[in-house]
Order: sequence, then structure tokens, then C-alpha cells
Amino acid sequence: MTNIRFNKSALIVIAAALTSVLVSCGKKDPLSPGVEYMPDMYRGPASEAYGESSFFSDGLASRKPVSGSIPRFNDETLPFYEPYLFPNTNEGYEAAGLSLNNPLPTTPEVLAKGESVYKIMCIHCHGEKGDGNGILVQRDKYAGVPSYYSAALKDLPVGKMYHTIYYGKNMMGSHASQINYAERWQVIKWVEKLRADGLGLSSNSDSTATTLSDTTKAATAGVKTAMK
Repeated sequence: MTNIRFNKSALIVIAAALTSVLVSCGKKDPLSPGVEYMPDMYRGPASEAYGESSFFSDGLASRKPVSGSIPRFNDETLPFYEPYLFPNTNEGYEAAGLSLNNPLPTTPEVLAKGESVYKIMCIHCHGEKGDGNGILVQRDKYAGVPSYYSAALKDLPVGKMYHTIYYGKNMMGSHASQINYAERWQVIKWVEKLRADGLGLSSNSDSTATTLSDTTKAATAGVKTAMK
């Protein structure tokens, strides 16, 4: 009886050892956890960044953001990614001129902030008075910068100004990554003041629309948040 029990114990030990060897000698993939008994979904399949994947039709593991997604890194960068619904086309330019209105009131605070942005981002081309005679024009680096109170721009709607800042136009490049949402409307307020001064008009008028679309109402809330 003792020998039989010993033999059974020995067989169990041998079987367990062989099982362990077989289990441990599975795939050669160093990332594979090997064979697991009932993992109960404790381990999810991981894909290498920019690697291949048979799960998606394009064969790529990494996915692109959903169209219209807004990257959010922190509260400081978020204002640079406010949604803008008008495309970079002539039709979008005209539509922006008809639809967009400055959501900010004409106040000393708004004008001061607009002036500050203007002196950093705009004055070198457009000039201190908005006459198109900035230092780069004086040094023949650029030519043909129009005055804000010229025939071409004296009636330019604020929506077209915003569209131009966002996408750029002609020689002027996009400033969307340098000037955030609130700053764009603030500097437009200052441009309006320079234009009014150049035309000899009162600069105290408020161009805020009396009736705003749903999109502009949401934008107004975004400006107020960004200005805090």
C-alpha cells in the first residue's frame, strides 16, 4: 500500500511539473502572459502605438480623433480650440461677415486688452494708427497693407475681421494659434476704434448684436469664461 501511495504521489508531482513546463514553454512573444487559467478578463489586449491591428479595416492600431473633436490640455490652451463653424472659403468669409457679431461690450477694460494684443501681434504691419504703415512696411518688408479706414476696409464687418484673424487672408497668415478666442474679439474692438478715429467718427459705439444666434450665444459664454 505504501508503494502504491508513493507511486501515486510521484505521478502527481511529475504531472504537475510537466504541466508547468508545457505552460511556460508557450509563445515566444515576450509580451505574451502565457497560458492563463480563467483570467476573467483581468488582462485586456494591448496594442502598440502606431502598430498594426487586424481589428480595424485600415490595419492600424492607433485611431484618429473623431471629426470636430476639441483637444483639451488645460484651461489655458482650451480657448485656442473653440469651435469655428465657417470654412476657409470665399463663401465662409462672406457668411462670417453676415453672421458673426462681436460678443464683447465696448468697455475701457476690453479696449485696453485689445490694444495690448494689437501692439504685440498687429502693429508691426498695420501701424500704430491702423494706417497700414507699420515698421515692416516702412522697411519694405511688406507692401500693400491696407489702412483700416481705406475704401476697402472702412465698412468691413467684424465677422470678416474674425474670419481673417482665424484663417489669414492674402499676405496675412492665420493667427488662430497665437491669439485665443477672447483676444481675437478684443483686438477687433481696438481695430474698430482705430478705424473710427481715422474716419473721424465716434469710437464709443457698441457693435455687439442685439440678437445673437445660438452659436454666438455659446461663444459669448466662452469669451466671458476666458476673460476671467
